[in-house]
Order: sequence, then structure tokens, then C-alpha cells
Amino acid sequence: MKIHEMALLVRVAETGSMTTAAQQLHLTPAAVSAAIRRIEEALGVRLFERTTRSVQPTGEGLVVLDGCHDVLERWQRTLDEVEGPTPELTGTVHLSAPADTTYQLIGPVVVAVSEAHPRLRVVVHSSDAVQHLHREAIDLAIRYGALRDSTLSARKLTAQPRVLVAAPSYLERHPAPTTLAELADHRCVTLMIRGVPASSWTLRDHDGEHEVVLEDPLCGDGHLSRRWALAGVGIALKSLFDVIDDLEAGHLVHVLPTHLGGPYPLHLLTPSRRYQPARVRVLGAAIEEAIVARSARCDRWLAG
Repeated sequence: MKIHEMALLVRVAETGSMTTAAQQLHLTPAAVSAAIRRIEEALGVRLFERTTRSVQPTGEGLVVLDGCHDVLERWQRTLDEVEGPTPELTGTVHLSAPADTTYQLIGPVVVAVSEAHPRLRVVVHSSDAVQHLHREAIDLAIRYGALRDSTLSARKLTAQPRVLVAAPSYLERHPAPTTLAELADHRCVTLMIRGVPASSWTLRDHDGEHEVVLEDPLCGDGHLSRRWALAGVGIALKSLFDVIDDLEAGHLVHVLPTHLGGPYPLHLLTPSRRYQPARVRVLGAAIEEAIVARSARCDRWLAG
């Protein structure tokens, strides 16, 4: 079996769809289906069970796919070794990240890596929606919150608390609340959490946890909620990681500083725990470095 045939089998298994795999590999569904039939005939086993909705590996298919993964991994290691310790990165990396994190942090990192490696192509998928890494051919993802997909390789890079913030212009018109109950007198700005508008906030102080039910809040993605807060629209609950620049510059003010939201973890994800191409590793390392540095600023701000 040839390398490109192994890659095709793996892509079909990861996406669960011949049509999706064909789109990602720039082939027709008919070509993918024909290639799988040829491989199955040559091996004398059925690799996939086909239904109208999905394609799933058979028991024999899982064995073959595991072998394909091993061969592809060794081949990628060989290519990286041939290129040397400081390779000129080529190819395409698809990166998924939340909108606000992309605009503030990821975008500049991508530009710096691209300038250092002109032949590298980075496609950034900027969205707060949780994207399926295999189905959408995402090589790297930055994701907030708890993780549900155990098939992904994840590394937690930081976990900063959420803080209540408002612009000085808003607080000039509306005196800052001194208790949680007073939040009911303010316009609050919330986030969409996995496609559902947040209707309450859970905040902690020395007495424990408190739930604040929100009345008629504005709701948007991470970037929009921060922009609304900066524009003086209302009070927002944001990860300190996302608003550290604004707090340090005085563009936002910490409201009710004795009350914090629980730590909000930020992870770096890849589709599997297997060996990653140099282009993915280098971009991931640059993003991790930037996130760790920003997280250190958050720690100093909290301590100060």
C-alpha cells in the first residue's frame, strides 16, 4: 500500500465520511470510494462499514488503520530528520481559536511565524464555536473550558479566573456596584457558552459561591462582549487572560474585585497524540510561548 493510500484511509476514518475526506484531499467522492474498494480487494478484507450517514472501520479496518498510523508517523519523522533541526517549514496548518484570543494574541503570533517561514501557509479559523478537529481538518486548536473529546491530545496552558470589568465611561454614568445584589441595577454583557446564551454568573468570594441571575443581558461572542465593555455598554464577566491588556492600560476597571469567577482553563489541542509535522509543532510552540507569557502578566496583576 502506498503512502497516499494510507493517508486516504486515515482521513476517511477520522472524518467518518468519504465526502468530507474527498473535500479535504481535493478528490471526488467517487475517487475516494474507488480507492477504498481497490485497497480492500488487494488486502482481501473489508475495511469500512458504509451507511447512508457515516463510514465506520470494521475490526480488520482498525488493525489496518493502526498500522497506517505507525507508517505515516515514521514517514513524517523521516521527512523532518532529512530537513534538519531548523527546517524551512512548508505546507498548510489549519488553526482554530476563539475570536477574541485570535485578534489579541494568535494573529500576531501567526504573522511572526509566517514571516520566519515564507513557504508556510496558515489558515486561521476564528470562531467561538467548538469545531470538530478531525471532520474539519484542524491541525491545532486553542479552546477554553472543560474538554469533552478524549480522542484529542490536550495540553493546558493556563487557567485564569474570570473577572467583572467595565469601562470608566460606564462607571461615570452608573456608580460601580458594591454588592452582588446591585448588579441587578446594571446592564450586563454575557457570552454564548456552547451556543447557549449565559443567563447567570457564578462568582466566588471568601464566603463561597454565589449565583447571580441576569435580567435581559446583552449576549455575544468573546470578542463582541469585550468590545461592548470597552465601549461603555455595561459590565462583563471575562477571563482575566482576555482583558489583561485593557486592565493594565486603564481601558477597563475591575468591578467587585473580591468576587471572581472560577478559573477558566485554556488548552492547546491537536487531533491525536501521534507525531506531528514540524510545521504544526513550531506554530504550536510559538503560540504556547505567547500564552505562557501573557498568563504570567495575569499572575503578576492578581498578586499586585
